[in-house]
Amino acid sequence: MIKKGIIKKKTTKKQVTFRRHKKTTTKRVKKTKAIETNEPLVVGLNKDSFVLLSRQIKDKKQELLIASSLTGENFKPSRQKITLLNKTGKKEDLAKCHNFRLINNGRELFLTYLHHHSGKDIFTYAVAKNLKTWKVVGSIPDINQPSLFISKSVLNDCEIVYSGGKKINLAIFKKPKDWEKISLPETPWRFFFDEKEFQVVGSLPGFGGRAVFYATETKIDILADNNLHDQKVGEQYFLKIGAAFFDRDNPAKVLWQTDTPIMEIPLEVAGSLKIIGLVPLEKKPKKFRFYFAKSDGQIVFLDVAEKFLTDFDPKNKIPSSANLIKSTNNPIIEPAPYEWEAGGAFNPTALDLGGRVHLLYRAVGRDDFSRIGYASSPDGIKIDQRFPYPVYRPRASFEGGSVPAYGKDGGLFASGGSWGGCEDPKVTKIGHRIYMTYVAHNGTWPTRTALTYISEEDFLDQNWDWSEPMLMSPPGVGSKSVVILPEKIDGQYVIFHRLWPKIVVDTVAELSFGEGKRWLKNESFIYPRHSFWDSQKLSVGATPIKTKDGWLVIYNAVDRRDPARYKIGAMLLDLEKPQKVLARTREPILSPDEWYENDGKPHIVYAGGAIERDGLLYIYYGGADRVSCVATIAVSDLLKQLKKDEEPSYKLKKITFN
Repeated sequence: MIKKGIIKKKTTKKQVTFRRHKKTTTKRVKKTKAIETNEPLVVGLNKDSFVLLSRQIKDKKQELLIASSLTGENFKPSRQKITLLNKTGKKEDLAKCHNFRLINNGRELFLTYLHHHSGKDIFTYAVAKNLKTWKVVGSIPDINQPSLFISKSVLNDCEIVYSGGKKINLAIFKKPKDWEKISLPETPWRFFFDEKEFQVVGSLPGFGGRAVFYATETKIDILADNNLHDQKVGEQYFLKIGAAFFDRDNPAKVLWQTDTPIMEIPLEVAGSLKIIGLVPLEKKPKKFRFYFAKSDGQIVFLDVAEKFLTDFDPKNKIPSSANLIKSTNNPIIEPAPYEWEAGGAFNPTALDLGGRVHLLYRAVGRDDFSRIGYASSPDGIKIDQRFPYPVYRPRASFEGGSVPAYGKDGGLFASGGSWGGCEDPKVTKIGHRIYMTYVAHNGTWPTRTALTYISEEDFLDQNWDWSEPMLMSPPGVGSKSVVILPEKIDGQYVIFHRLWPKIVVDTVAELSFGEGKRWLKNESFIYPRHSFWDSQKLSVGATPIKTKDGWLVIYNAVDRRDPARYKIGAMLLDLEKPQKVLARTREPILSPDEWYENDGKPHIVYAGGAIERDGLLYIYYGGADRVSCVATIAVSDLLKQLKKDEEPSYKLKKITFN
């Protein structure tokens, strides 16, 4: 029997009945699907298996799930629920728990985390009864940083905890309430974290003791040159990782620390990568693995060779750290009393041809214009021939010509030391033609780069019949330090140039430039390293030299910590893909420490050329924007150092579930 006033309809929706003054209506209520998310928390080792702990959130209810894997790369799709019990035996409130770590001391598997209680975080640690049930066995209210717990240390059978902040902190205790805090030295690379706090993210036994790793995320501004002023054009984020090594028998004794972060991983956006695990891998050669959670919940990993880490050990440094030996004959070229070079004879480029080393250098005259001078040497050090006139002089309006420079930009003068002309030559021999690139300066911003060439025959005959110059860089773009690779790659010329603050690597089909032909482009980039001596700006100094290990490149750079000093370093590029950096010296190989590198514009060494003779590398550079100098090093020593300073690969692999 149907009651009066109520109409029933067939529907799959839930019906709710309302009565108003003896009238009834029905309202359809949609069922909302429960939202379920899985947050990866931590990856660790349990005996011979990898375990992944994640947090499942469904209908505001949180549970811990665990999955296992034999390889650490492919995890079982089924995840088992686990129970985390607090000290009273009740289930832990997982919504208040974060920053999980898994630690295996060989006997037991510990889970540590921060528990938010009464307005603050408390370091808490639990032990696994089995992988299904975990029980909290202790907490330390005075530690509120994500920390590394090491159970049953060799130090009097104590528990130890390493934690972060602005320095490494250590707590030692037999009972949590009796913990003792021990002060440790300042972290030497704290500056590279921009004084930010860092977190302890894991540890590894071995390395002569125990390695403790810590990390932080930092942000830098991406800058561009706008009329010799820094203009912010974007932001870049990095995840930086460093390590300290502690004595096996004394966890408070620091054996050594990495003086720079061992990794500087670029991030797409802030918080896009979080370390969730560090485990050793039993492979030959030995490796260890970082696990990361991406902001979208994906889990990726990165394998690192132990050798890469131990190469940071100061005890493993090559004698003299591959520093160049400066010639006792320096400076090998000084300004001559001619009008056209009385102000300076510096930044030489070099070419080994016909049994002699030929140097083309920048000469600044009394009129503050730059021209190109010539000198040569039979042994690469002692100059026995030098021309009393320039072998190349400004000819086009874009390099000032023979008329006063336009505008006379004082900032450019202070930067480059002249009102205009042809600055900082670089030469490359390809086939029977010698190409010279240089900075074309007409006294106004921006400076542009230009190209000319001469036949090998005319060069050796000292018949300076150079071709008409061609502008290489497009209008409105400040370009410097153009260097051409001495051979084609895949039928293309490879050209390096500097667009402040980075090196640009371009390829072109022909060395023909100008309006209606082509300009230098922005194809690939070699960036400054935020945490190293080349952190502010860098440029290729000398024409690359081909070796069995890669293209050896001498380059110039400035450190943001030491912005008034130019220094010289080396990098190794892939033979077939010179856009790819294989290694860079972690430290400069030459710094402006001699009187002749400071008598003029102080603190300047600037490489312009390099040649190899009988296994010895000769690097030619300008000192103090006034004189020309040379330094040498065995090519094998420099390559050995570069192999130690190999660039880490940041190619992250995804874990799978099947």
